[in-house]
Amino acid sequence: MGKVECQEGNPSLAAAYLKFAATQFGATKSAANERYLSWLYEHNPFGGQWSDSLMAVTAAGDVVGCVHAMNVPWRVGQERVVVPAIHNLMVAPEHRQGIGMKMVMKTLQQHDLSIIPSAVEPLGMLYRRLKCVPLASNWYRRVLSPLKIGWQLGAQKVMGWNPTACHFPQGVSAVRLPSAHGAAWWATVPTDTQLEQLANVFNAARTTASGPEFSPEFLRWRFFHELSPRHAVVWLEENGIISDSVILSLGPRQGFNVGRIIAAQASESGRFAALVKLAEHLIQKHGGTLLFTFCASPELNQIYADMGWKPQVNGPQTFLSARKGTLPTAVSLNGEAVDIGFEALPAAA
Repeated sequence: MGKVECQEGNPSLAAAYLKFAATQFGATKSAANERYLSWLYEHNPFGGQWSDSLMAVTAAGDVVGCVHAMNVPWRVGQERVVVPAIHNLMVAPEHRQGIGMKMVMKTLQQHDLSIIPSAVEPLGMLYRRLKCVPLASNWYRRVLSPLKIGWQLGAQKVMGWNPTACHFPQGVSAVRLPSAHGAAWWATVPTDTQLEQLANVFNAARTTASGPEFSPEFLRWRFFHELSPRHAVVWLEENGIISDSVILSLGPRQGFNVGRIIAAQASESGRFAALVKLAEHLIQKHGGTLLFTFCASPELNQIYADMGWKPQVNGPQTFLSARKGTLPTAVSLNGEAVDIGFEALPAAA
């Protein structure tokens, strides 16, 4: 098939990469969206740059493989570090003769600590062979509109029809929501003050466990940047101060509009249940029919269990990799640390 080299990404490869991504991921997927590249590598305030990605390139200059990295600020013990989420590993079928393994090994060797989400077999076996450590995590799936799901399934099978992509609207300032647990609100453009309060809320669980460190800067880039996937934030207040919150995404996946709980923190289980109810209402209101959740927080997974949620059996695995062999002893995170919810990025025009 000719020589293929694994090299650091750079802007000169963008056109060739986008052509490859449209073929291998799909033209409407976030990985094939130029906005995704710009947001990930040009606007990330935590050191994200094109060289964080790897490309498999032929002698003719064609991109035939890729792996991306999303830099996220973490606190590990008393230290602030940047931990990349390694994602979107893809190689064109005709070039799968070992280049994927080289790309994975080179990527992991670039970083002292990295996280690899959503690995399904046989990739899970590969990461275990490379001495990556599985992270205890659960995946949840809930049907919000059973009748609508049934109708859509029938339409897909009979006519090959898929619903119009749904996303949260832009420019929504704080809107009051009905709740029995105090003042409840949602927005897609939180104010600077709200971002500061949200950062405090999401950092509340950051005690001895390592994981993402929230700040207004991180929240603004990860969730509410003009180029980022679209999100909505829902929160409860106590005495005018945000006390509990979830951040949601919404977008098309495999023929359905899927909502996700991406980030979450609640002071107690009753208030979290109220937030989830509000989240389900918003997702349905804006066209979503399913709710997916990834959770690697022991405290939140216990709350999900108390609510009667059952994790998916044999769901994807998430791994941690340390170049120097030292991993955090305890980790707590949700989808904010990885590439979950990227279907919320509107498709490229």
